[in-house]
Amino acid sequence: MSAGGMSIYILNFVNKLGEMGHIIDIYARSHKEEDESIVKVHKNVRIIHLCSASKDLYKDTHEFSQKLYSFIRKNSLKYDIIHSHYFYSALVGLNLKGKIQIPIVHTFHSLAIAKRKLGGVNDQKRIAKEKFIVKEVDGLIVSTTLEKNDLLEDYHAEAKKIAIVSPGVNQKVFREIRKDKARKKLGFPDRCKFLLFVGRIDPIKSIETLILALDILIRKYKSKEKHNYKSDKLQVVLIGGDVTSRAFRKNKEVQRIMSLIEEKNLECCVKFIGSKPHNELPYYYSAADVVVLPSVYESFGLVILEAMACGSLVVASRVGGLKYLIKDKENGLLFESGNSLELSEKIWIGLHNRYLRNQLKNNAGKYSHTLNWDKQAKILLQAYSSFVPLSGASAVA
Repeated sequence: MSAGGMSIYILNFVNKLGEMGHIIDIYARSHKEEDESIVKVHKNVRIIHLCSASKDLYKDTHEFSQKLYSFIRKNSLKYDIIHSHYFYSALVGLNLKGKIQIPIVHTFHSLAIAKRKLGGVNDQKRIAKEKFIVKEVDGLIVSTTLEKNDLLEDYHAEAKKIAIVSPGVNQKVFREIRKDKARKKLGFPDRCKFLLFVGRIDPIKSIETLILALDILIRKYKSKEKHNYKSDKLQVVLIGGDVTSRAFRKNKEVQRIMSLIEEKNLECCVKFIGSKPHNELPYYYSAADVVVLPSVYESFGLVILEAMACGSLVVASRVGGLKYLIKDKENGLLFESGNSLELSEKIWIGLHNRYLRNQLKNNAGKYSHTLNWDKQAKILLQAYSSFVPLSGASAVA
C-alpha cells in the first residue's frame, strides 16, 4: 500500500469532483527545500506543495497557513469552501478561514477519544484540539453513523453540522481476478493457505492478534491434518511500511511484532513485504484465501471495501466502521477485537467451509458495488451545498 487510506479517500473524491467540473486545489506540506511544487493530477485538480521545515505539527499551523494565504493572494485565487482532512489540516484551515472568509468543513478520519477508548492511546493535546475544531468549523463530514455518534457524545458536536458521506471503491481497479492467475503473477504456491493483512504497521492495527491466531491455527493443523503436515501450508503476508528503509527495522511496533514472531517460532510463516502500488493490490486480495483486519479501531476500513470488491473473504474485528461494512456470516466474518482464539476459529471456518466461503465472497462483491466513488462524490457535493452555496467554480481541500 504505497498510499494511505486518507490519501486514497482524498484523491478519489477530488478526481470525481473534478470530472463534474469543479476546480480543486489540494495543499500539502513539503519538507524539501523548494518552496513551491505543483502537480496536476486531473485537468481540474492539482496538488500544491508548500515548504515547511517544522516537524512540530502544532507549532507549524500558523506558519503553514500564512504560506498558504500568501500563495492564494500572489496567484489571485478564489475558493468557495475549504475541506480539511486530519486534525492538523483543520487547524491550518481555521487560520486560513479567518483571512479569506469562506466556510470550512472537516473530516477527521480518526478520533483521539476513540483511540483512547479502544487502543489505549491517550493524547490529551490532540483531544483538546479536536474539540476546538468541532466547535469552530462550519461542517463535519463523517463516514459512518458510529463516527457521527462519537462526535455527538464525546465532542458535543451539533447534529446539524454533521453529514454522513461514506467512501467508495473503484471497481475498475479493484475487481476479482482468478486465484490461480493472481498467485502465478505474484509467485505464490497454489496449495499454500494464504492470509493477508494490508495497512500501516501500527499498534492500532493489532497485528499481534493475527500472529497469535496463526500460532493457534498451526497447532490446529498439526492435530487435524493427519498426513504430511508442514508449517508452510499456512502463510501470513503483511503489506505495509517501507521494508527497504533502516527506519523500518528500528520501528518499535515492527520490533514488537518480530519479537512475537520469533517467540512463537513463526519466522517461516510470516512475511513483511512492504507497501505495494495501488494497482497491484487486487492481485494480493484475489490471491489470498482470507483477508484479515484485526484493528482495535477503524473509522471506516477502506482496505476492507477494496478486498470485498475483489471478491475476497474478509475477517475483521467488530470495531468502528468495520461492523458497518461487514454483516457477520452474510458478506464476511467478524470477531471480537483482541480475541485471537475467536479470530483463529473464524479463519478456520473461512478456510474449510467452502459453501459459506463462496457465499460470503459473492455477497461481498455485490455489496461493494453499492459504494462507488461516482455516487459518493455526488453525495459529498450535496453535503457541501448544505453548508454553503457552491458556484461550481472552485473548492479547496
